[in-house]
Amino acid sequence: MNKTKFQNGYLIRFNLIERIQHIILFVALIMLLLTGLSLSYYDSWFGRFMIDIEGGLESRGNLHYFFAFVLMALGVFHAFYVTFSDKGQSEIAHMKYTKKDFRNMLISFRYNFGMGKATPYYGRYNLSQKFQYWGVIFGSVIMITTGIILLLKVWKIAMLFPKWLWDITNLVHSFEGMMIFLVLFLWHIYDVHLSPGVFPMSRVWLTGKISEEELKKEHPEEYDEINKDKSGEWKIDGNI
Repeated sequence: MNKTKFQNGYLIRFNLIERIQHIILFVALIMLLLTGLSLSYYDSWFGRFMIDIEGGLESRGNLHYFFAFVLMALGVFHAFYVTFSDKGQSEIAHMKYTKKDFRNMLISFRYNFGMGKATPYYGRYNLSQKFQYWGVIFGSVIMITTGIILLLKVWKIAMLFPKWLWDITNLVHSFEGMMIFLVLFLWHIYDVHLSPGVFPMSRVWLTGKISEEELKKEHPEEYDEINKDKSGEWKIDGNI
């Protein structure tokens, strides 16, 4: 049972280490996207404009390699964090898909389209948040793997592999980068910052704190677990 308490109406949802990981992740992905797009569209006005901002082709390449290394280092750190730390193990356990996630998705669909009055009973993470998390994980793995293969071409080792491998790898690398932008960035940014009730921005990613009201509304199952004592009776803190 979660024994975490609210303090002044707020709960620490994400600790400092998790918030730093999040900031490093989105900075690295944004820089990889910008430096990657400028190369993919180098013969367009947009590509030439971005390459000029990035200091030229060589500087663009160095920036791309640097943030690729940052992403790989972050991936290794995150793997150790969710494997060996108590908080990380708890977080990854909540990221597992369950039948309840899909049941809540159906309830949410019916509610949003006026087909039912019941609202979903979300836990710490809903299905959308889990999809975004695993999307970043698997998307990053694909980006890193294909990026390493393409790096062999830069190192003049292309003759060891057939041309079709480079063509497919380049296509997958570019496509995955665009997917991360379209699906994860736009979806995630709207979901946590621009959607009604949150606009103009959720501050959870900065402070790590979520209000009691927001937790009760967005994650009712987690809220109920926090306010339940050892005997199984509901415990309401009069100071909340």
